[in-house]
This record gives sequence, structure tokens and C-alpha cells, in this order.
Amino acid sequence: MKQTYFLIFLLFMNCNSKPETDAFVSNFGYSILLPENWPEYEDEDNTNAFFDTKEWTGNLRITPVKIDPNKNSELLKSEMESFNGKAEPFKTKEGFKGLKYSEKNGQDFMYYWYIIAKNKMFICSFTIDLDKKDTPKNLKELEKVAETLNSIELKNTSP
Repeated sequence: MKQTYFLIFLLFMNCNSKPETDAFVSNFGYSILLPENWPEYEDEDNTNAFFDTKEWTGNLRITPVKIDPNKNSELLKSEMESFNGKAEPFKTKEGFKGLKYSEKNGQDFMYYWYIIAKNKMFICSFTIDLDKKDTPKNLKELEKVAETLNSIELKNTSP
């Protein structure tokens, strides 16, 4: 009987625990919280790229671009219009405005987020295999990516 209570206790503790995250501070002036086992890998210049090293579930890329902070609203409106109704607006927990959309790209499926934060626009993408698009595992990974992007904080806001 004690073993049963102990097993129930362990299950309860595991069900309520949040996934582990690691703080990542970019040399491009921002920080994020990454899921554990998502280290940075070498990619294009001015881009931070990450993936799960235990099991590949997609690649996350974040590219910050300097923008004129006085034209944020105009830029977001212009970007929204350029997607002809295929993008939808959202806000991060820090109050940064953005848009998101997705599309098929060859054998891949791409999710995009554009986040405008003061003097930066973050162009973010998450690439998965096309055949994984509607799987429960992919939906779980998209939640991780959304939480990661929601955690963006500026560290150096000078233009």
C-alpha cells in the first residue's frame, strides 16, 4: 500500500512539473528561455539557431534586425498587408507586437513569427518535416517554440 501511495505521489509530481528551461543570452542584444536540450548551433550570420539534441523535432531560428523605433506601427501594418490575410497578429508577454503565419516549403513546413520590440524586429522561423505537421508531437513542440518566443527580452536597446 505504501508503494502505491509513493507511485501516485511520483506521478503527481511529474504531471505538475513544468519542462525545464535554460536562459540564453544572445550577443545580438536579447535573451530567451529555451527548452532544455536545445543548444545553439552555427547558422547564418546575425542568426541564433537551436534544436532538440535528444530528438530532432525541428529547427528554430531567430534573426534580429535593427529598425527605426519610430516606425514600428507602420512596419507591422506593412508586413501584415504583404501576407494578404495569411498572417495573424499577436503580442508577447512583454507586450511586443508581432505577426505569425505558416506555409509549405518543399518537403518542409515553416512557421514564421515577426516580433517588433522597440528598435528590433525578430524574424523567427521553426522548420519541421512536412509529414510531421499535424502530429501531436509537433503541436507540443510548437507550444515550446511559442513559449520561447514569448520570453524574448531586450538586453541592449540602444539603436
